[in-house]
Amino acid sequence: MQLSDEQKVIYLSNIIGIVRVDGKIDQNELVAIERIQKHINARKNDLNKAYSIAESDNFEPKTIGSWADQVKNLEHMIYTSLVDREINENEKKYILSFASKIKINQEQLSIIFSDAKSLIQNNNNNYTCKNCNAQISESVKFCPECGISINEQVHSKSINISYEIPSEGVAIEFAESTAAGFAFAVKSMKNAQISKECTKGKKQWYLAAWSKNQILDALDLVDNLKGMRNRKVYVDGEELQWNDVFGFANCVNNRKSAYRPIEYCFGLDDKNFNIWGCKNARMDWNEWANWFSYGTFKKSGSLSKNLSFQFNKDRIRHELESNLYSYRLCPYIQFDLIEAILNIFPNEVVPGKNRKWKFKRDYSESPGSIFIKEKVKEDGYVYTNEYHSTGVVPVSMISGIEILKNALSNCKKSQDIIKSILDHKD
Repeated sequence: MQLSDEQKVIYLSNIIGIVRVDGKIDQNELVAIERIQKHINARKNDLNKAYSIAESDNFEPKTIGSWADQVKNLEHMIYTSLVDREINENEKKYILSFASKIKINQEQLSIIFSDAKSLIQNNNNNYTCKNCNAQISESVKFCPECGISINEQVHSKSINISYEIPSEGVAIEFAESTAAGFAFAVKSMKNAQISKECTKGKKQWYLAAWSKNQILDALDLVDNLKGMRNRKVYVDGEELQWNDVFGFANCVNNRKSAYRPIEYCFGLDDKNFNIWGCKNARMDWNEWANWFSYGTFKKSGSLSKNLSFQFNKDRIRHELESNLYSYRLCPYIQFDLIEAILNIFPNEVVPGKNRKWKFKRDYSESPGSIFIKEKVKEDGYVYTNEYHSTGVVPVSMISGIEILKNALSNCKKSQDIIKSILDHKD
């Protein structure tokens, strides 16, 4: 049999294809495929390519080589489908379809079946009985020592070749690995709400899935998969970037070790305060925060003598969504609270003396800035401050606490958060 490397790959993919149509591969079928690989002098790399082709969604067997090569390919297909002692309807259709392609009639097909059965008998596979450890010939139907059915043992060794990715929730898929955490990862996987295994391309793959509200249970597996290359994550059936889904994992671990977890989320551990309830929003309530400049100045009052600042809430919302995207599945983020805060947050403020807001001081002129001249009386002296401003800043954190308090009330959430913030000793 003279086949090119490309033809050998197609030859093997045709055989792997018939093994896959019943949804499982057993050990005898794997052995048969390797025997055929050696028979046609194919390399392991050719076999791996064949597995990849046969595992594609729209795989169809193809004819290659001379007619004699095609007949031998068909014989090997039948041989492989018979080693598990049965041919199901899908395998029959596969065989008949290929036989039709190479114009084999029923009489010729019967001869090929007979040759395949002879090939199985000549190979005379032996294996150990799982029940009594006796050496069993594949040609017998029952173990001669304990009487257990050989068919039952053959099927018990079957391996799934695929599984379905859940269309809802969060699913993690990973392959067998030599990494130190692999054994722990498999153990974690088996504790998931849904856990499955299959063989793809001669490598064992594992699937673990949870509903979104149980995503914290997935973090043990996420931790054990650190450093592994063959890992994937799906949300509602769609494959996403790993860090876009589990970007919150390290933060949750830090929260666990925090003395006061609520204070941790609101940034008080870092001597900051954010009203959004997640430090990763990176929009703190202080006079250095850039997001207080998201808006424009306009003249206000009856004589247009005052300057007011109109906040651009669309830009503030966009900033929040961008900063929190990688943390959006964190169960500690309260998106209803964030929405309530946005609704309560003022649309417009008038900065000035004895008010809750003042002008933001910039070191230099910049696009969109205004020039401020401000008279200040201090210790009997009067002087003028001159500076540029691109926005406003809160005079103190009290106004932020008031907004948060009202938002918590609107969401019907516990006021313990406010108490925790006010009790913070720093």
